[in-house]
Amino acid sequence: MSAATERVDGADGTDEPTGVRVRAHPGLCEGWGNCHRWAPEVYPLDEGGQSAIHLLDVPPELARAAWMGADACPARAF
Repeated sequence: MSAATERVDGADGTDEPTGVRVRAHPGLCEGWGNCHRWAPEVYPLDEGGQSAIHLLDVPPELARAAWMGADACPARAF
């Protein structure tokens, strides 16, 4: 898990993961597109090829893709 992805536990007090929260630092994004390449359903890009998110709650079924996309960022924007 990268520094900008964190596990989000259930609000019902259980320890069951319900997804992850992704934080992006738009000033670090260099437009490589690796995040989108690994997880297009998690990381949309704007018209300039930059990450179009700042903070996003990702559902459990996309958590692995979110981690892979964040980990693939050479600029460590996630």
